[in-house]
Amino acid sequence: PSYFYSIQLDDDNQILNIFWVDSRSIVDYGHFGDVICFDTTYRTNSYGRPFAPFIGVNHHKQSIVFGAALLYDETIMSFKWLFETFLSAMSGKQPKTIFTDQSAAMANAIEDVFPESNHRLCVWHIYQNAAKRLHHIFNSSSQFRNDFSNCVYDFEDENEWIVAWNYMLETYDLTDNPWLREMFDVKEKWCMVYGRHMFTADMKSTQRSESINNVLKKYLKPKHDCVRFSGHYSRVLVDKRHQELQAEFKMRQTKPILQSNVEMLRHVVELYSPEMFQMFQDEYMKIADCTIYKANKSDTITEYKVKYSQRIQEHLVKYEASTTSVECSCKKFSFVGILCAHALKVLEHKNVKRLPVHYVLKRWTQDAKAGSIKDYHG
Repeated sequence: PSYFYSIQLDDDNQILNIFWVDSRSIVDYGHFGDVICFDTTYRTNSYGRPFAPFIGVNHHKQSIVFGAALLYDETIMSFKWLFETFLSAMSGKQPKTIFTDQSAAMANAIEDVFPESNHRLCVWHIYQNAAKRLHHIFNSSSQFRNDFSNCVYDFEDENEWIVAWNYMLETYDLTDNPWLREMFDVKEKWCMVYGRHMFTADMKSTQRSESINNVLKKYLKPKHDCVRFSGHYSRVLVDKRHQELQAEFKMRQTKPILQSNVEMLRHVVELYSPEMFQMFQDEYMKIADCTIYKANKSDTITEYKVKYSQRIQEHLVKYEASTTSVECSCKKFSFVGILCAHALKVLEHKNVKRLPVHYVLKRWTQDAKAGSIKDYHG
């Protein structure tokens, strides 16, 4: 009864666009629909139509499917119809962030239908394009690749980023390059310095969509008709869900090994899924290699400079004792949802032995799927 599908017909009653989603995917979206990857891939069916899955990530860091569509074409009209239909299936819940490749039609439709969502461009596609558009320098200079990578990921200050970007353009004589100019115009959508405050569930690209597409290609042949296509698509879903079930079972039966027998890790291992605990533990183990000194103090907030020994960069961490709030300039908690080594160093310095409750995101915990989700019938 909670299965949802919608078919858009043209004036001659021919099928234009089809969207479908089962009840399990609607529930998954309720729990994990804060970040979506959306990507269209061609020729997976006999009509040569773009196949468009909505992909997310669960608490085991596995890809999950929130629904899928077969489109007639990749116009603003088709995307708008699809996104509006998707929203109605999901009771109007907008994601915090959507990852797509660079498509003007998609961008326009997202702006109209998902005004509350952050639209991010897939970094993987940007690298592919850079290798293509700047092949003369991308392939010949590893230093350029490093500089380009730094511009994508490494900066925390916008002004510093602009200086570095201009320096890169001048150094490699790329000031008039049309593609780089175009990329500069949409820098807010792909550059980390502008996206650190946006929650992305640790995704940087649509590669989860790409990997689902690769799985689908094993099942789907261009000669398949709609019925065969949807049957094979269902098999992909069953396989994905079985993998999640195995991860759940393993999580309930075993505990990850602690690298250090300290209260913080003993506390957190009971909260997070094993994959997220591993990420947290990796950050926690760095704190022994971090140096810390007090930079400033006001009535309520103490500021520290923290530096991880294997990095040049210093990070500014603000700590408020009354609420045990800690905020780092790297903003890892904002975009990944776990605390960074710099913030953990300050908590350790302040003798905070357990992870404050406001730094535990439910979507990363062992009980991420506890609670009920309403379907579109209410």
